[in-house]
Amino acid sequence: MDIWEDNVSMALVTSGYLEVKLDNTTNIERVKKCMMKYHWSEDTLFFQNLVVPRLAKRRMLIVKIHEEIGHFGAMRTLAEVKKRFFWHDKIKVVKKFIRACESVS
Repeated sequence: MDIWEDNVSMALVTSGYLEVKLDNTTNIERVKKCMMKYHWSEDTLFFQNLVVPRLAKRRMLIVKIHEEIGHFGAMRTLAEVKKRFFWHDKIKVVKKFIRACESVS
């Protein structure tokens, strides 16, 4: 599950505490890991020192980076994305976008 869709972890990361009681279905270890790796600053979510973009903005970020570097393909685009951003399925998302790009030869 993406961190932006995980309401329990996001509540904990953004506020520093849980506003609701956890039920038996919540994976406490997952929530603890989120607190150790993610942090919230100035309305921005970070994983270590990389920005974790909202789901709706990821495609736009890939497009921007891909255009900035000159349509050089998946590996170079992915390398640039990895330098600036973090999300778990970024490799799959970037490769899918590059395959759909008409400018790649």
